[in-house]
Amino acid sequence: MQSNEKFICPACKEESMLKIKNKLDGFTQVGKVFVCMLCGAEIGEVPAGSDTGKNADSNDKLNKLGSLLGAAPVATARLAAADDEKRFCKDCVHFLKHPFVDRCDRDDRPVDAMADCEFFEKRI
Repeated sequence: MQSNEKFICPACKEESMLKIKNKLDGFTQVGKVFVCMLCGAEIGEVPAGSDTGKNADSNDKLNKLGSLLGAAPVATARLAAADDEKRFCKDCVHFLKHPFVDRCDRDDRPVDAMADCEFFEKRI
């Protein structure tokens, strides 16, 4: 069984599809189960070692494309900024958060939280 597979649900007797749902104990995930998309009845446990989500499909597609082109898939890029480059208004001591309009306390003007300026002072 895998996600989005068509089947006849034993609970509602309708043709439906499988959906993966997280099984929780309080706020901790204890496993995953297959459920009917129509009635929500549990159909069975998802095997622990299988990756049946969207990541499995995209990884499989990337591997197939790589083998077709004769190249290995490139690792995903990771963007990281140095501390002196992080000068966003939301991290400044002069930033005043407001539900309607965020403002700069230094010159009392509306600002965008992701904007930057030459008067940036890091909030501690």
